[in-house]
Amino acid sequence: MATVFVLSAGMRWRPITLHPNTRSSLPTNSGTIASFEGGRGLAALFVALFHFGHDANALSVIRNGYLFVDLFFVISGFVICSAYSTRLETAGDLRSFLIRRFGRLFPLLVFSTVLYVLAKNLLVWAKQEAVSRGLGGHLERTDFAGYLVPELGEIVSTLTLTHGMGIFDRLILNPVSWSISTEFYAYVLFAAVCLAFRGGIRLAVYVLLSVAGLAATIWAALHVHDCLQAGKCFDITYDFGFARCVGSFFLGALTYHFSRQVRLNANALQFAGLVGLVALFFVAEAWPMLVFASPLLFALLVFSVSQDTGFAATVLKSKPFQILGQRSYSVYMMHPILMIFVEPFARRVHGTVLIAVVALAYVAILLLVSGWTYKFIEDPLRKWFNRIAGNRRQPQVAMQS
Repeated sequence: MATVFVLSAGMRWRPITLHPNTRSSLPTNSGTIASFEGGRGLAALFVALFHFGHDANALSVIRNGYLFVDLFFVISGFVICSAYSTRLETAGDLRSFLIRRFGRLFPLLVFSTVLYVLAKNLLVWAKQEAVSRGLGGHLERTDFAGYLVPELGEIVSTLTLTHGMGIFDRLILNPVSWSISTEFYAYVLFAAVCLAFRGGIRLAVYVLLSVAGLAATIWAALHVHDCLQAGKCFDITYDFGFARCVGSFFLGALTYHFSRQVRLNANALQFAGLVGLVALFFVAEAWPMLVFASPLLFALLVFSVSQDTGFAATVLKSKPFQILGQRSYSVYMMHPILMIFVEPFARRVHGTVLIAVVALAYVAILLLVSGWTYKFIEDPLRKWFNRIAGNRRQPQVAMQS
């Protein structure tokens, strides 16, 4: 016999005894997995520090911070599958699901994109004014780009969340929003699979989609982006970003189903996953193709904390990580706007101590700003869309994703 922990109706973990032939089970629809919330926060922070760059890139985990986008995708696949795989059966279920998913992503996407355009243009105006008034020092008009004026196609694609689906030959407007576009259409694909297939066939489709997505991403990295020469072999965004998202998202969905069948030694798996990830960061430049294993390592880590037990889960469940996780979407979407103003200053700062001070200030301001956008944009508008979707009670775990 073995003892595992499940989430009771009172939202507390309680032990139950399983006989040897009994399958262990996760809390499927009854509550948020706090470790995932902390994991999302950590991923958002590393992506923000990756874009901060400069001397901070001396740390391998920051230099390879772009990989943490795949941790978002894996967690999202796990959470959405756990919450909705048995709830998408009718057209009404599909309508409610898509409205909720749209309402989770769209408001902050539009707000941050508009703010990004305004901030870019404000900086251009300020530099032009400095030059014209003789206050720009060494600045010349050629030192900065002109005003950012979105094209009609960019506006329409942003409003339809299609801008990350390979229709542009570059990142447009808020550069990190490509992943929001691809994730929304991964939700649509997931819902279509749930409505069309059941049981083992559905799992087979998950496998097929994950393998196909990851294979297409690897092909694009090697043959389109020539990443063995250019580096950052998994940094696939505007062109094959949907394949990258689908590969990792459905890997997360498979991880959820696997976690329902297999009991885990949380500490051992968390140690193995973290050691593997750290080792990957250190050898990524020397053996760039090894980064293709990053989604699998993230899936291992997600699996290892999925019961909210173990030393890594304890850290991720702590209050600072929970606050960071709550604001993770805002941290992710707002940091490019902050970088517009931080980057020119950080570029002129040298030395480990000064760079660390600027980086800490950047993170502190980002957390403050993300707290505001969560409170005034994300949370109220998500609840508004949820009301539109209907009053049918939905799983807490999905609403937090």
